[in-house]
Amino acid sequence: VVDLVREAGGIPFVTDTTTLYKGMKLNAANLIWAAAMNGFTQAGMNAPFIVADGLLGDDAVKVDLDGSILKNITVASAIAKADSMIVLSHGKGHPGSGFGGAVKNLGMGCLDKEGKTKVHEVGRPIIDIEKCTGCGDCIDICAWNALILGDGHARVDWNLCRGELACLDSCPCQAIIAPDNVDVEMQKLLGEAAFGPIKCLSGRIGYINWIYDLTPGCDCFNFSAPHFADDVGITASTDPVAIDAATVDLINMKMRHHGKSITDVWGVDPVVHLKYAEQIGCGSIEYFLVE
Repeated sequence: VVDLVREAGGIPFVTDTTTLYKGMKLNAANLIWAAAMNGFTQAGMNAPFIVADGLLGDDAVKVDLDGSILKNITVASAIAKADSMIVLSHGKGHPGSGFGGAVKNLGMGCLDKEGKTKVHEVGRPIIDIEKCTGCGDCIDICAWNALILGDGHARVDWNLCRGELACLDSCPCQAIIAPDNVDVEMQKLLGEAAFGPIKCLSGRIGYINWIYDLTPGCDCFNFSAPHFADDVGITASTDPVAIDAATVDLINMKMRHHGKSITDVWGVDPVVHLKYAEQIGCGSIEYFLVE
């Protein structure tokens, strides 16, 4: 892709944004290091790697949306100010959105930390104090110091919590409780947020979905698992909703032989965020395939 962009006279760069959770993507310095460890270097790609939202994930452009829920969103500045963009997505499962593809890359991957918080904040959890033993295992998981230990149990400071639920699986007693229907509510916001980068780069984004190695979890997870479906191939489009709708359908065709669908991987239906992306103007869930 880099070589094709250069042949067309462009100056390509490869980019990603920082995350809300601890790890190798929390800030730009660690993210550049993590990218290099995985082969994303200028020597290997013939293009530089840039962290689009800056050192601490706060370099962004505010974009008005006027969605049914979101009225604005903050898009990482290096993306918002680019001439054009090719969104390369590895199709895979995701515990929050059911499926991760082009729309998720737009509505999450193209945002700074403030934007990501707007999508995630519906996930702010509560502590079941009857289950909590005060072990403290959850305290160091949170990047925002939102979990506090006192009076023999943990509590959540909602003024600090970003809602990304990195803490959820840290509790051996399952005392951290996510809100009801958090996956549906988060997907609504995800779909609307996807319009932010599209509005910045109107008519200047192309999408390629890589539908191989279909793992249950996001590529940012620090673990993997067996593939949940056979390889499908590659899809391309100028419509992020259509390409994801087609990708989900093609994956479901592979899973249908076993009486399953992608919704069964996490119990989350990805059509929710595709419909909200369609409603705000990202594209159409209707599509036709051309081989």
